[in-house]
Amino acid sequence: MRIATSELLSWAAVVALVAGCSPEQQEPQHEITLAAMDSVLVELGGTQTGDLDRATRWRMISSIGSGLPPANFEPAALPDPDSRGAYFLQIYCVQCHGIATPQMHAAAEWPILVRRMLMRSETLKNRMGGPITQDLVGEMALEGAAITLMPPPGHVDTLISYLTTYALPVAQPGEIGEDADAQLYVQRCSICHETPSPQAHTAADWDAVVGRMQGHMLSMDLDPLTPDQVGRIKAYLEGVASP
Repeated sequence: MRIATSELLSWAAVVALVAGCSPEQQEPQHEITLAAMDSVLVELGGTQTGDLDRATRWRMISSIGSGLPPANFEPAALPDPDSRGAYFLQIYCVQCHGIATPQMHAAAEWPILVRRMLMRSETLKNRMGGPITQDLVGEMALEGAAITLMPPPGHVDTLISYLTTYALPVAQPGEIGEDADAQLYVQRCSICHETPSPQAHTAADWDAVVGRMQGHMLSMDLDPLTPDQVGRIKAYLEGVASP
């Protein structure tokens, strides 16, 4: 699969979500089926997805939603919530998905991710509006997608500065041990982001963080930790956490 095709997933997820809006907002003429979503994916991606075999496109559809920010994150929980960076995050980024918290990724990742989101929005917004997409989401939703608010360069710089300042603290070389529980922590807690530093939280805070991550994994259709894995990871983190 070409890397470029994976960039379509967030917008395809938007199409799927908007397609479920109230009757006052749309008059759907196509049932939301796997075949219908396949047609939408081809329509949005043009030749990039149209040239793929249908089985590959269906695997892409099945992964829609994985890796997207959780939809239930509250703006008040953002670090420095009254800053310009937090404000811009809520203005621009929620047009396509939930609030992306700075701790979702490491500082080195955020500049790449922000540029990629900008390219995705700029590229795909003009592809909305083919016959299948129109029937699924309605004229109002299509008009909204076509006028996606793009941040000017100064706002982009502020966003990147904010995200990198409060980014996920990453484990440093030699910080994580070689025992089985430490390696389980690395294996399961680096699926969506780099391995967090065990010193990022106190032992008391890690309990809540692990529980919150369990909820995020479920919301993103990822296999959650088993009770045994939860116990082992918590025990490991409590032993090496920040005082």
